[in-house]
Amino acid sequence: MVAFVRNRQDLEHRIIVMHADGWSIRALCRHFAMGRNTVRRIIRKNRSQREKGHDVLAPQKTVLRKSKLDGFRSQIKQLLQDYPDITGVRLYEELVANGFSGGSTIVTDYLRKIRPKPKKDPVVRFETDPGKQGQMDWSPYTLSFTRIGRQTVNCFSYILGYSRRQYINFTLDRKFFTLIRRHQDAFAHFNGVAATCLYDSEKTVVLRWEGGQPVYNPAFVAFITHYHCRPIACRRGRPQTKGKVESPFNYVQKNLLNGRRFEDLQDLRRAARWWLANRSDVHIHDTTGRPPLELFMEKEQSALMPLPAHGYDTAEVALRVCRVDGFLEHETNLYSVPYEYIADIVALKATENEIIVYSPELTIIAHHERKPIGAREKLEDPAHRQSEKVRYGLEPVKEAFLALGDGAFDFLQGLKQRHRNCGFQARYILRLKEHYHCEDIHKALIHAMKYYAFDGKAIERILKARFSSRQLESMAARSASRIFSSLPQIKQRPLEDYCHFIKEASYGRQHPG
Repeated sequence: MVAFVRNRQDLEHRIIVMHADGWSIRALCRHFAMGRNTVRRIIRKNRSQREKGHDVLAPQKTVLRKSKLDGFRSQIKQLLQDYPDITGVRLYEELVANGFSGGSTIVTDYLRKIRPKPKKDPVVRFETDPGKQGQMDWSPYTLSFTRIGRQTVNCFSYILGYSRRQYINFTLDRKFFTLIRRHQDAFAHFNGVAATCLYDSEKTVVLRWEGGQPVYNPAFVAFITHYHCRPIACRRGRPQTKGKVESPFNYVQKNLLNGRRFEDLQDLRRAARWWLANRSDVHIHDTTGRPPLELFMEKEQSALMPLPAHGYDTAEVALRVCRVDGFLEHETNLYSVPYEYIADIVALKATENEIIVYSPELTIIAHHERKPIGAREKLEDPAHRQSEKVRYGLEPVKEAFLALGDGAFDFLQGLKQRHRNCGFQARYILRLKEHYHCEDIHKALIHAMKYYAFDGKAIERILKARFSSRQLESMAARSASRIFSSLPQIKQRPLEDYCHFIKEASYGRQHPG
């Protein structure tokens, strides 16, 4: 029977004591499974120690060796208090940054002792072939940024089902255009598209459920089918359906966010890009047993569908009336336009990073950097600046005002007589085009002249009392409908009229030449 001992010191002490009690060298060798020369060397060492006066037969006290973790235990305790779910890898990185010189194994072993892993319920996973399935989801995180303070951000995650390669990005909202732009980033990251993708029943993807079937958002269908991907909606309350994308959120929390401080959203995004390349892509996945990037390059990349030649246009388009001060508003921010377009209805195209303004003739008249919603910033192009007299006088808007109708000229003459600053009054009336049709404004001018009410406020009161408010989009739709109705109509012919073409074609194939 082999004896078990704690360490080398304990082993030598037990051999010495047992030899003193009468155990032979042969019996000691058999008991401890050791060679004779090793036992003899230990006994000779005992004799030399006794000749020097040491009592080697006395009970040995357990001597605890110093650990490289001794100076870092308080830091480990603090990190666990701040981030209870922190991983051993992240803990090791933080200790190394503070001067720790030991290996990662001692850290993970110590962490396992003081924080045992909870038992998990077994989950049946459904594996898919390479390139067949992706999974997408959102997860909110509330972070304390060092520059802007506490803020809630949303983590967009897209993961490939076979290789487990992941793409993440952080946003301030979960709006439709944000969703599809992050999809495009993920597709570009993988340089391909999976055949299907699993989604939650969010309104941006699924409007509602009817008869057990999802009714998809038409705008999202237009986007996702552009990339030849088929969406699959998961029922509410079943997160295990998308377990491959749900589980990595814990990994993001523990390995990316825990133990790190970020200045702002841009700093967080830079850290996420570094983390994807240096952690997520190269770590050994628990299920596959291989790094996601390695498995992706080996089998899944070639199985993905190629990206279309032209990407989906994710720009937002809206109509705006240029304000009397030469600016138009979009998402709480103000953007300048040339003075000659004051009071005109213009088209605004908002990409993810840029604001483009088009004239009524659809020529580009302004470019601006897009500011985030809620920033309340005012951007002015120096080329749009003019003198106060030109910017706020009558001449820049006179043509637009006269375009309201035949009665506009007479009303304008009344404005000149009643108001010293008639340019401001004319602009005030033209601003009403944002909510009322030009025809209705013209009728209000005619009505006001009957009572000599040459004033912008009077026109606004008449419009509110006599006419219904309209949005710019409905105005544009009505104009488009009017143009369409003026086009010549093509009479549809019955299908029977085309039968003879089919017969002639079949006859020609049977009797060529």
